[in-house]
Amino acid sequence: MSSIYQPVRLDEDLQQRSASRAQHGLYAAVPAGAPERRGRLLSSVQPEAIRLWPLHAFNCCTSGCRLAWRRCLTIASICLATSAPCFAAPEEIQVYLDEFATTGKFSLDLHTNNVLTAQPGSVTRRMLRVTPELSYGFDENWEGALYWLTSVGPAQSGGRPVTDGVKVRAKWRPRSPAPDQPWYGAINLEIGQLSRRFFPDQTSAEIKFIGVYQKNLWTAGVNLNIDRALRANSQVPTTVEVDTKLAYRVTPEDHGDLRVGLEHYAFLGPLRSQAGPSTRMTSAFLVADLSLHHWDLNVGLGRASGATADKWILKAIIGVPLD
Repeated sequence: MSSIYQPVRLDEDLQQRSASRAQHGLYAAVPAGAPERRGRLLSSVQPEAIRLWPLHAFNCCTSGCRLAWRRCLTIASICLATSAPCFAAPEEIQVYLDEFATTGKFSLDLHTNNVLTAQPGSVTRRMLRVTPELSYGFDENWEGALYWLTSVGPAQSGGRPVTDGVKVRAKWRPRSPAPDQPWYGAINLEIGQLSRRFFPDQTSAEIKFIGVYQKNLWTAGVNLNIDRALRANSQVPTTVEVDTKLAYRVTPEDHGDLRVGLEHYAFLGPLRSQAGPSTRMTSAFLVADLSLHHWDLNVGLGRASGATADKWILKAIIGVPLD
């Protein structure tokens, strides 16, 4: 699924630690003659009385409890300010063009991205996502692929790598690209079983309509993505995203086929809702594509905005030759 952002939940370990600290901070014995703390405690405290403290971070007695609640409140304020779920960079940040596996052969792509900077308290900060994609060309018109989603970050599972799910996809095209035909089109269908942290409904599907125009040294592409959950009474509505790319060839194919350009990802929100700008997200990447000795590389640096805590994102797609 190539939606530029996906809803992300707090790590379960972090939630449990925060809940435990809050529980211990709710009820505390206040000894006789205890001094006031910045005027926040009542001045009259009876000896050996047990007092119910308000459920607020800044009323906790210890700095550790205050710090935990500040982090939770910061994350909550981000979500409330956008009137939408918090979102994280997906496993695949790519605008599909005319790439296609050779008939009867496998190909391997390694999708990676790293959230370099994010809003304070965001669990996606410094999160690295690594997704191997194994593709196979059935014939000139059909291609299939399998994804394995993984991620690692300092705010999840103690910094240990975790599995975020698997996906399968099928791509169909009516014809192969031809030098005398500048227009090219294809349709891609993906089905996934994803981690609840990134997709509350877990089962998902996406249909992608691919359009490409190539003329001389220029290549332009547009993807229309429609995503939805594969379950009744889903928590996530059907959503729409439009991704575009414009690239210019700097060197010929026999000298590395270097292209530079721009990629833009626009998440427009629910399909059947008049949602305002608070649910929309965009990101723009400055990218370079290089093909050399059967290796392919797409690298980009992008800035995200809208209903997301992410700011700067570094991404790379590495095409590994298997023969």
